[in-house]
Amino acid sequence: MKQRAWWVLFLGATACAANCIPTTGDRILGSDLAAAEPALAGLPATFIVGFAPGPGGKRTLSSAELGHIARSNGIRTDNLHEICFEFPLRLVEAEEVSAAMRRSLPADVHLEIVEFNKSSAPAGEVEFPATGLEPGDAAGNHVWRGWVRYANTRKVPISARVKILHDFIAVVAQKDLAAGVPLESDWLRIEKRAGPSLQETAARRIEDVRGQILKRAVKAGAPILTSILSPPLAVKRGATVRVEVASGWARLHFEAIAESDAREGDIVALRNPVSGKTFRARAGANGRATVVIGGSGL
Repeated sequence: MKQRAWWVLFLGATACAANCIPTTGDRILGSDLAAAEPALAGLPATFIVGFAPGPGGKRTLSSAELGHIARSNGIRTDNLHEICFEFPLRLVEAEEVSAAMRRSLPADVHLEIVEFNKSSAPAGEVEFPATGLEPGDAAGNHVWRGWVRYANTRKVPISARVKILHDFIAVVAQKDLAAGVPLESDWLRIEKRAGPSLQETAARRIEDVRGQILKRAVKAGAPILTSILSPPLAVKRGATVRVEVASGWARLHFEAIAESDAREGDIVALRNPVSGKTFRARAGANGRATVVIGGSGL
């Protein structure tokens, strides 16, 4: 009979230790003990018992510890059983990750989670701030680092590999275009595209591109990137340039021969065909150039 009673007590204590009470804060409070043990209902709710276990961990308060806590708070009770607290973990689902990322992205962005290994974390808010998005490759693949926020200020880091594309309007080549040739409107069209969010900026209006020079060839169907455009030449080597020399209110006009190519605003070398002397001037539009004497024109 005594042996049977011993086993009942042993199994009861084991079951009690196994059935831990979940906690999500960083402290165990009097309200937690009162909820677990009615005999401790007299404890102040905000009384700090001690540190809670870390995520995935457990902490057991023995009957002796509980008795000491009760007596120090004026509670007289016997037969207190140990209480186990645990900080439960759960798997973070891809749906939560996607929703958190969406909150940090513009509405017109296409998001695909390429790789996400389900992580264990405490119950809390999944957050993926824009600052955690690392620069991507040419195909729009990125690593995005975020976290699960729990216990108000604590965080568990998580990350995922994603593909991010966004809608944009682009000027597109109608045919193969060679480098160094001024663009004409008939060679171009407007299209709606989807591409990497960090890609080079594509030109959006044909009028902004017309007459510009391509630094490199572009295949038919490819967008015209602003980074490969340069202004057309204002002055070509060997061309006759109309020169204006300004000194105060005085103006002198004559023609000179360009010794080099130049775009509008560049400094160009010119040769006076009468004297044969070479001088510098600032290239302007329509085959003109200006020399300002005594000023900052050069």
